[in-house]
Amino acid sequence: MDLGKKIKESRKRAGYTGSTLGKRIGICKAAVSKIENNELKNGPTPDVLIRIAKACHDVSILTEFCGACPVRAQIILRQFPELNNIKTDPAVIASRLRKEMVEGAAALDVLTERFSDKDFQQRHDYLEVFEREMEQVIDVKRGIEILEFELVMASVHSCQELKRIYDRQQIKCEAHGHHVCPGAAAA
Repeated sequence: MDLGKKIKESRKRAGYTGSTLGKRIGICKAAVSKIENNELKNGPTPDVLIRIAKACHDVSILTEFCGACPVRAQIILRQFPELNNIKTDPAVIASRLRKEMVEGAAALDVLTERFSDKDFQQRHDYLEVFEREMEQVIDVKRGIEILEFELVMASVHSCQELKRIYDRQQIKCEAHGHHVCPGAAAA
């Protein structure tokens, strides 16, 4: 897919007209049309692409741009061929995340045991154990972020779809009295 077509699809998916998108990012409707029809001599500037991606909640616009970049294809990937071997397949990432989650659960078991001790912070090895086990827990968080990012990049799911999932989960948590967002009680 070309960049213009990608932007047009993202704009429509976000529910914007060319005029609406132009107003949101500070360019005229005609400029949006030229971008979508690939009529700009040197293409849109990276700054404009970033504003479009943010307005449409679609970072895959930026990866489409980067993927078509001749400097990347002709110079960077030839100079650094290992960049071609990064596994971005959602199944590979999900499998890696599952492994991290199992290791994260084991780390939480260790932390739970430590936290249940009276004066757990006074133990001579507390900080060492805490840091080691928390690193594993944080790896789970990073793995989730990578999976979400790659699902969007692969156009498997959109940012809006993932946001709906987060919103539904937040509603469930609040219904059970857990994880209430700051300021939610005042609203």
